[in-house]
Amino acid sequence: MALRTVSIRRRRLAIFMVSTALASSMGAMGTGQAQEATAAPAASAISSIDIPAQPLDQALRAFTRLTGWQVGYASALVSGRTSSAVAGETNPLSALRALVVGSGIEVRVTGARTVSLVAAEVIDEAAAAGTTVLEEITVSSSGGGVKLGTDSAADTGTTVMDSTQVGVRTSSADANSFLRGLPNVQYQDDTNDNAGVEGQAILNTKPQEVSISGGRTYENNFILNGIGINTITGTEEPYQTNYGELSDDDAAYNADRIYGLHSQTVFVPTDFVDSATVIDSNASARYGSFQGGVVAYELKQSTTDRWRATASVEYESDSMVQYNLATEDGLNPNDVKEPEFYKKKKAFSVSGPVTDNVSVIGQYSVTDAWTNKAKNYIYGDEYVQSESKNEFFRLQANAETDFGLFKLEGIHTDYYQDFESDNYRDLEIDTATQTYAGKLENSYDFEDFSLGGVPLSNVSLTSKITASKSDALNLGGDDIVRNWQSTYFRSGVRVFETSMLDWCRIDPTSTTSTSCREGGMGSERGQGQERYTWSQDLAGDVWSGTFRTGYEFGYTQAHRRRAQDYVNYTYRVAASYSGTPNLWQNGNGIKTFTCNTTEECYSEQFAASKAVYKAYDITAQIMQANSYLELDQTFDWLNIRPGVRLDYDDFQGNLNIAPRLVATVRPMEELSISGGYNRYYDAANLAYAIRDQQPRVITYSRTPSSTGVVGNFTTTPTQTYYAFDATDLKTPFTDEFTAAITFTDPLTAGDWRFRYMHRSSRDQYSSATPTSTSYVLTNNAEGSYDSFTAEYAKELPTAAWNPAENSLLSASITWADRNVSADSYFVDEDDLDERISYKGMSYTQAGFNAVTGNMDIPLRAQVGLTGSFFDERLTLGLSANYNFAYDGVADSGDTEDIDGIEHEIWEDKAFDAVLTVDLSGSYKVASMDDHGLTLNFKVVNLFNELGNATAEDGQPWVIGRTLWVGASAEF
Repeated sequence: MALRTVSIRRRRLAIFMVSTALASSMGAMGTGQAQEATAAPAASAISSIDIPAQPLDQALRAFTRLTGWQVGYASALVSGRTSSAVAGETNPLSALRALVVGSGIEVRVTGARTVSLVAAEVIDEAAAAGTTVLEEITVSSSGGGVKLGTDSAADTGTTVMDSTQVGVRTSSADANSFLRGLPNVQYQDDTNDNAGVEGQAILNTKPQEVSISGGRTYENNFILNGIGINTITGTEEPYQTNYGELSDDDAAYNADRIYGLHSQTVFVPTDFVDSATVIDSNASARYGSFQGGVVAYELKQSTTDRWRATASVEYESDSMVQYNLATEDGLNPNDVKEPEFYKKKKAFSVSGPVTDNVSVIGQYSVTDAWTNKAKNYIYGDEYVQSESKNEFFRLQANAETDFGLFKLEGIHTDYYQDFESDNYRDLEIDTATQTYAGKLENSYDFEDFSLGGVPLSNVSLTSKITASKSDALNLGGDDIVRNWQSTYFRSGVRVFETSMLDWCRIDPTSTTSTSCREGGMGSERGQGQERYTWSQDLAGDVWSGTFRTGYEFGYTQAHRRRAQDYVNYTYRVAASYSGTPNLWQNGNGIKTFTCNTTEECYSEQFAASKAVYKAYDITAQIMQANSYLELDQTFDWLNIRPGVRLDYDDFQGNLNIAPRLVATVRPMEELSISGGYNRYYDAANLAYAIRDQQPRVITYSRTPSSTGVVGNFTTTPTQTYYAFDATDLKTPFTDEFTAAITFTDPLTAGDWRFRYMHRSSRDQYSSATPTSTSYVLTNNAEGSYDSFTAEYAKELPTAAWNPAENSLLSASITWADRNVSADSYFVDEDDLDERISYKGMSYTQAGFNAVTGNMDIPLRAQVGLTGSFFDERLTLGLSANYNFAYDGVADSGDTEDIDGIEHEIWEDKAFDAVLTVDLSGSYKVASMDDHGLTLNFKVVNLFNELGNATAEDGQPWVIGRTLWVGASAEF
């Protein structure tokens, strides 16, 4: 443990650095992702606290359960010590001091309801030397791992969860899945009529996409250890053919789109998460570039006392899931078999000190998935084997020096998912995401000083450089696809059958013309981004509370490319020509061709058309600058947090000013009432810029002569390009109004939080499509979001009715109504080709969404319960999600013609209530000192609930109950 002193020279340097940071943040613009401000300690009410003498670590856990305070301490400090008894009416601070009296431990107050424990002799030695001691602590909290808010009274829209709660609430190795049970988070599609599971969905182990507080899935701000991990190159595609992701249902694929795009560039594994902070409203001014919510993950830090290691494995397979036939009629006419698959997850972590002031941590996790599927009959009897691999690497070094704490960190995501079509001989479109991200960070704590006559204390400056590079790739193998004619029918009679394709079988049951396809979808397509940032954040105590200010400069270069020209050939046979020329002649004409060309011509059939997709490489750049300033001040019963944030980028050239304000009154100690107004601006998006001037497909054709002679392609179409215009636009923004009441009820001593939120979104992006190949980005879309939430968290006491040693109950209920006129920046609100008929009225998709509220689930409830037993050897967690019944609308599957335009017919539909329950558990089968072996399990959808979604005949199976099993070890 290093001791630090600050010389006069360093103090002058410190004042200079603070002045520079303040001046920069006022004159420049920046973002901040700094640590939480520490509120000044507040007095606590007198209450009855009874804790008998016992081992000190157990007494401290009892103290946190009874008082709600957080206590930080080094594990070795309390090991083997016994507490004193406390009984009677007292306040928490006095009770804690009484617990440790005579133990050689001192209590140090660090916040309103937070303290740390330090050995008394260490404090005496430090005082004599004039130095500051930094203790490594572990935190015990009565919240049991779920904290509604932070030390700031303004953070009524913030929820913080520790690693245990994140682990209990996740359904897989994906950390994002813990978000499912939180208020204002939407992730379900209750109207899905094609919910049947298929191979690509099984293989997909990327993070779950979620909507927070009405925002689109790509409008959140995800942060990992202070590094932004958001995709700014766009995750939507405008090309209507196969609009969704790769699926085994598809028989054709779009060579213009890039599959596998995701809103996050780094995929965070659950095993390494230390805490997760979710902000759905009243976000601090240091957070920007979002219209949904903020999710900040903190990964586990390096240990400084000794070397430690952990390892874990988990497994799931088709034999451990319950398949359910989910077609509307309950039939399986195609006799589709349940998919076979497995998923294996492994994680390793090693951490420890290198020197007295340097420690490191290295982490690696991998999730492997496998499945298979049968090829179409015409391609033989073989099964296609498909795999995915999701790897995460992390290495971090921390160094405590006289100039502060330095952190050097590198993170790498390597994701790969292969796809082979069952409707082609050998077509592959393998998707990959490869990201490298790193940072160099310095945190420096200053001695108290004055600046311009204003006294400042507990001031810290965080300076940070980040760099990241991310690519989403489609690796498709061959640059040519051939669509061969295998059979040709006339009037229900087969008049042609190929003899040149020995790999293509003829389906004897088929009564229509068929094709056999081979080739790939291009050797490489992809899009990506490189991003570099420099930021500084300054925080400390001033006047009656705290201040925080900071800035950030960023540069991003984005690209989109196709490495080689891609060609798609379509073949015809002589029997298909009955017009001009008429080679058929009622079966008496020419049967073969004469080739006067070397390009894709054979006597049996020739390529009558070819589609050429030209190679391209498009780049775009953006410079960004942001800054913010925020105060958090408490005046007796009033707390106020005013802030302002400025954002600028040179792509659209807008200077965006976002005010933030939250005011809180505290009429009594355990009750606070808050109101807030905040504005959030959308992040810069280069989706249009990197698609502008992407070459359109060129189609060539040729026709044989009347004698069957085939020549070269002679037509020379003009090369045209897609046009994506995103100039002279305003930045989309959302205005938010909030009200909140938080209190601790005297009956259960649990924490309650009631909230109302209204969001109004303006200048939202949508598209105008004046032609089929031109897209003009507009600010014509709008939206709104309203929600009421009630939340409760309480660590339950051990009692006759509750044998658990540490148990936490958390619950919430949320009503929400979301209305947006465009679900994507590629939606044309006035598109006459995408119309909906509802109750005899004609709607655009935008107008219909405004009427129906986007079919969100309006009322949801969540309950979580965790507990440990048998000296914490057994841990159990239960989480339940209940969707109340509601009336909505659904696509009937029928169409009708209104004024010459085809309309999809939508009808009213009653959606049933749905209850899903997950159960997780772990049991430590062996333990010695800090070593141990634990068995783990997780049951997702315990009661095998299907919900309201249905499946189609092609993919009729829906996965219900799922079991994961695994083990973990500590060394």
